[in-house]
Amino acid sequence: MTMTRCIAAVAALVTPCAAFAQDSVMVPYGGGNPTPVAQAPADTGDSPEDIAKDAARDLKDSRFYNKPGATRAQYDADWQRCRLIARGSRTPAGMVPYYYNPAVISPLAAGIGGGLGGLLGAAIAEGQQRRANRRACLLIGGWRMVEVPNAEQARVAAMTDADRSAYFDTIVGAKDVKGEVTERTSFSLAADPALALDAPVAGSPTVFAGKKIDPKAPILLGPDEGLVVVAFRRPDAGSAGRTGQFMMARYDVTARDRVYQPRDWKKKGDKTTYAMTAKSADKKAPYEVQVLRMTAGDYVIDSSATGSLVPATTNCFGAPTFHVGAGETVYLGDFIPFWNVKTASGAVSALAWAPHLEEARTALATAQPTLASAMKTATWRNRATYACAGLTMDRFDLPGVEALPEPALQGATAAAATS
Repeated sequence: MTMTRCIAAVAALVTPCAAFAQDSVMVPYGGGNPTPVAQAPADTGDSPEDIAKDAARDLKDSRFYNKPGATRAQYDADWQRCRLIARGSRTPAGMVPYYYNPAVISPLAAGIGGGLGGLLGAAIAEGQQRRANRRACLLIGGWRMVEVPNAEQARVAAMTDADRSAYFDTIVGAKDVKGEVTERTSFSLAADPALALDAPVAGSPTVFAGKKIDPKAPILLGPDEGLVVVAFRRPDAGSAGRTGQFMMARYDVTARDRVYQPRDWKKKGDKTTYAMTAKSADKKAPYEVQVLRMTAGDYVIDSSATGSLVPATTNCFGAPTFHVGAGETVYLGDFIPFWNVKTASGAVSALAWAPHLEEARTALATAQPTLASAMKTATWRNRATYACAGLTMDRFDLPGVEALPEPALQGATAAAATS
């Protein structure tokens, strides 16, 4: 009899180390956007036989991957793809990451050198973390990991090499398997009565426009700037007094990768927003609204955190993305920092999301009535993928949000374009 264990989506996803170290890698806008270099995949030199031999390392008598209806060739191809992503040399869309061109991209902005370079060399490119990320890639891609009962292990172990290979040719695509099955079926925070996403908040709201900035002072935008409004909501004991934060990263929808700060940004006076961390400024406030100036364009929610969680995760296998236009005031939603809340599926520490546009509008109107009147809700899309510059690679979906449409062109080339 098959036993199934579903891994719930981890909503308490946190900022990759290299980006998080600066808290906010935001540079106020004042110059033109750089043109990113779209890198086509290079030939790895691996033959189909080499790939099949490597992929067979995860087909064992004790454990194997399975996707009903799949072939062994499909497994080999997906395993190779996930291997390259886990190594950091491919994006989930199949492209060489922008940061592989250090002559163009700033190593610090890309997380290379003092940050990602060391991580890739130690934890990602080698060892346990690389295997964990390869496993996450396969599970997110619809494969199931099957842990085989002892009796079945013994039967498979006793097979000849030829019989064992034929067995795996069949079992990778079998509908029914023996053992404990681990799969990923959800990538959003599971609803639970203990998570009060829509409970009312008590007390007066606060508005934050930046350190030592009067929230009622007029906000003057540059010619290609917009405003992003976020709210930190604390309606219950599980969120009261808790901090939360999330990082937004500039995104190229066409090439399916993050847009990184160029190496010569200072020389050219480039003040584009490449990354911005929205961080709770007053954890005692029951309802805290923040106004953030950002360069117009597309962004992803790369990571998030509550409390003092160690930053280590990126949503590169699928992140929510939104667009802010020049002169627009866009509301992203309410973010609720839950900490160690006991739910039906166990203790949860997560930065949850819920839309409460009119409540945010009313709160913002106490300091910025004109902006509050013009504010509109963001159009979200899930499943934005990009280069995995982080220790733990994952996916996070906002509930009830459609997926980003597939790009018109995929494969060896992608257009280099920014909004």
